[in-house]
Amino acid sequence: MRAALVGDSVGTAKLSSPITSREFRTFVRRRLKTASDRVLLRILIAGREGDLVELSGPELCARSIELARNYCQAPQSTVVLLLLPHSAELFLLYLGLLLEGRLPAILAWPTNRVDPEKYQRNILHQIRSLPAGQLITLPRLAKNLDAGVPYTTTACRIHEFERFESSFSMHLDVPHVEKQKTHYVEPGVPEDALFLQFSGGTTGNQKCVVVTAPMLVQQLKRLTEVLQFRQEDGVASWLPLYHDMGLIACFWLPLWNAASSIHFAATEWLLDPGMLFHFMSRYLATFCWLPNFAFTYLAGQKRRVDPAVNVSHVRAWINCSEPVRERSFRTFTEAFSELGVRRDQCQASYAMAENVFAVTQTTLGTPPSSFPRMRLKGTSSDERRVAQKLPDDHYVSSGSNLNGMAFRVRRGNGELCGDAVLGEIEINGESLFGGYWDRYGFHRQALTHDGWYVTGDYGCSLHGDLYVIGRTKDIIITSGVNVFPEDIEALVNTLEGVYPGRVVAFGVDDEARGTESLAVVAEMRGEFNNSSAARLEVQIRRLIPLVLAVPVRHVLVTPERWILKSTAGKISRRETRLRFLDELSTTQNGAGVSDNVIRDPAVPAQAANSSVPDSDRLCWG
Repeated sequence: MRAALVGDSVGTAKLSSPITSREFRTFVRRRLKTASDRVLLRILIAGREGDLVELSGPELCARSIELARNYCQAPQSTVVLLLLPHSAELFLLYLGLLLEGRLPAILAWPTNRVDPEKYQRNILHQIRSLPAGQLITLPRLAKNLDAGVPYTTTACRIHEFERFESSFSMHLDVPHVEKQKTHYVEPGVPEDALFLQFSGGTTGNQKCVVVTAPMLVQQLKRLTEVLQFRQEDGVASWLPLYHDMGLIACFWLPLWNAASSIHFAATEWLLDPGMLFHFMSRYLATFCWLPNFAFTYLAGQKRRVDPAVNVSHVRAWINCSEPVRERSFRTFTEAFSELGVRRDQCQASYAMAENVFAVTQTTLGTPPSSFPRMRLKGTSSDERRVAQKLPDDHYVSSGSNLNGMAFRVRRGNGELCGDAVLGEIEINGESLFGGYWDRYGFHRQALTHDGWYVTGDYGCSLHGDLYVIGRTKDIIITSGVNVFPEDIEALVNTLEGVYPGRVVAFGVDDEARGTESLAVVAEMRGEFNNSSAARLEVQIRRLIPLVLAVPVRHVLVTPERWILKSTAGKISRRETRLRFLDELSTTQNGAGVSDNVIRDPAVPAQAANSSVPDSDRLCWG
């Protein structure tokens, strides 16, 4: 028996059985065509005073289908890759291709905060590994990539495409391949597939997740329920569509509920942070999803926010995509309390592309729960003393699981953890993927034998709530002590002169000591100079042992934008660590970088740590 969506409003639609992709497309078309009395989608092209595209439901449906038909050359149920910057064409092509029965996949567009080599590796990995039928991108890129892509490349002349082409300075070295004589038949794509999205990529290349109609509908239904999201609500977002938070929470959730959303580019928001508050106020947007760093960043940019705006109507600022920090919430509410920001508006969610989006959500209307780090079971008296000195001495809840979703925390030996016991987080539920997908089919190594996804995240549960601490692979084990890089990063971020949110801590193998040594990279705020960087390095070396009782082997102070980010916008410890090790190796080998790597000649080594050799005391200038 085929599924049917029953209900007069989208948000309250009920499922009689799992919906098919055809039924989903028909349902979305019908809902768009009936939403003629309001603007559903606003797309800001450039800056708060730039062109604003406004589309009602019927206009969005008609224009997206028209654009897809103009550009699409791939047959039904074929993957179509979209490599485009933030633009009206990106939104319209994505939706139109989906409504026309193709499987759109949005590839990350580069920014100046992403390492060019990392970006090239990632984009070439996706192009080579995905069995697609077509790539739609800007004219110059289409021409450059055509010889190395086995399928059709199509040029799309978006608004001001020349400006975006000139900013795409990196050369993509794509080896020549023969064109497919016929469109590739995807291996094992579920019949009810709708689109592809990608993992965050903080620990390597982004991996592909196939999202089916039942997965998406269950996610939207459960998210609508827990947020009590209504047609009168609205979303404002700078998050890109190639990230699940931007695509599912900020685009699909309001669209599913026939509510409005406004979208602008992340690069524009970074240049003008106040535009988020401006549009939240102007269009009475009630929801905004942000990664944790954005709360701290916005608080630091208070002077650039119009003090006349009012955001007291906002139902939730939802902290997602990173471990939630109490200090970030506190500084955000303190900075903008006069604009109407309240502590009960600050909420949290645990989400990932592998589950379409949300696994957990805090309860709206009350601040998220928290508990003292000292209450963690198994902590020593020394660890409890350290916890009292940290900037964040409480863990903040990411909420309880959505209906139809579940999480569990397990030890390394497979035993389930009780409350307040740290372990690795695993998830299951109605929206969970079936494994990562590429041209060879589905890869299920990340799933347990009983079907749970091993997230790689570290945390604990307490009274039904999930507390996320960080990534298991990122834990630094030095002299038998577990050190969380997030603690070190939060601590160093309290220093004047450090660029907020731009600190990375990681472990470095130390063969001489037979353990991992701690390394810290911190970007210096403002204009870089060697003497100031050397003084900041000494402060870092003094602060960490004083608070955490952990020695620091390497400290690298750099100019802004040295630390590498993933294409999803998250700081990549893995890539930053590799860059650091490459620089360290070059320095120790004396290979011609003496003008760029300096030792602090003004401050005696013993002022920081007399046991640390000069070669470990580096500032990058």
